[in-house]
Amino acid sequence: MNPGDATAASTTLDSTGRVVLPREVRRRLGLAAGTRFTVEIVADRIELTPTAPPEPALVRKSGRLVLAKTGEPLDAVQAVRAERDALAGRARRA
Repeated sequence: MNPGDATAASTTLDSTGRVVLPREVRRRLGLAAGTRFTVEIVADRIELTPTAPPEPALVRKSGRLVLAKTGEPLDAVQAVRAERDALAGRARRA
């Protein structure tokens, strides 16, 4: 199956408005529990688009970088690299 191939599956809306995405759909798109979506009505269809997770906030406490609580999964290495890159960019502009 190529990434551009369409995948069709059937699911049901439950009494509280929840829809379970089929395993193959979740696997192909790399979706995990907690993934957030934008929901749009386009013509007579519903489009769910995964949204990028918010950038983790790093704050300084007693001279150390500390991750702010978000309740979201986090790649700490990537967050620290992004903060270092931002600091290096500010130093170059100064």
